[in-house]
Amino acid sequence: MNTFRFIKKNKTYFIAVLLVIVFMLIGRFITTIDFVKLKKYVLEMPVMIGGVLLVSTFAYISSTVAWWLCLGKGLGKITFPELFAFKHVGEMLTVFNPTGIIAGDGLKATYIFQKGVDKKDGLSSILLSRALVILSGIFLFVISTIYIIISKTGRDELSACILTGVITIGLGAVFLSILGLHKNLYLGKMAKMLKLQKAFSFITDKSVAYIYEINQLLSDFFRYRKTSFISAFFLSAAQWLFGALEFFIVLRMLSVPVAFPDAVAVEMGVIFFKTVGAVVPGQIGVEEYGNKVMLDTIGVYANEVWLVVTLMRRSRQLFWLGVAGMFAIVVSKNNQKKIYIND
Repeated sequence: MNTFRFIKKNKTYFIAVLLVIVFMLIGRFITTIDFVKLKKYVLEMPVMIGGVLLVSTFAYISSTVAWWLCLGKGLGKITFPELFAFKHVGEMLTVFNPTGIIAGDGLKATYIFQKGVDKKDGLSSILLSRALVILSGIFLFVISTIYIIISKTGRDELSACILTGVITIGLGAVFLSILGLHKNLYLGKMAKMLKLQKAFSFITDKSVAYIYEINQLLSDFFRYRKTSFISAFFLSAAQWLFGALEFFIVLRMLSVPVAFPDAVAVEMGVIFFKTVGAVVPGQIGVEEYGNKVMLDTIGVYANEVWLVVTLMRRSRQLFWLGVAGMFAIVVSKNNQKKIYIND
């Protein structure tokens, strides 16, 4: 517990050290770039960005539909375009705000409450959609890691150990999913049992109550709305696959011979890096380093390719950040008009 407090207290220093290390590594990559090749690649970028933006649009639509399916009774009080705007603004805040998911999901909740969605239904939909995103992400991460180990690395002792570890994580995720979906709320009961063990002192009464709430929501959603649950799960997974398609489009346009499963592995690996570096606003530097590591993993070593991929991904992010800003202005004006009319 003291370790957690120490890290939290000195979080700023940890972030600073992390950024210094990451930018030093990135600087080393940039110094080895062949600028003649880079110039050739840059000429392809206008077409690339069009493909990347189109694919990212489908990713955002699929994730919004997944949330829409989780809304339940609140569906009739909010239109799909409104939900798309609310989700997009919240997700951009999640990426760039130091408090991350708390800030983003809190803003989404505020927006849908203003549309008249019941607080219980609204919060439930946000928690459910977030849980499905995490579950689908874990599923794809495990599958893609197994693929990388089997197809890209040698059959040595280290690879065998990593493969065993990943399979164990996958089985653990399946086990926890079964506990979370069961009507007897075994996940919440397990959390309560662990709290009684002094070795798990970081599990508080508040966290146990939260786990019970998630457990109840997942269980009810799966039992009573199974079709919506399955559809929302696959739509949540689809947003990760569309993200992988961004890598695939850029790499193929650069004449890099990669298969789509390679792109999926890169996407999920980068997501892992971004999750670890979530304390850094926008994961600046962390995402760039993650791109490099994962491209090297699938055998793409050219730093020129890495730089173009990184520029494409950041350009897409900046574009949608601008869109989120416009959405936020429109939503704010609409809410002000509503308040004025009610007054």
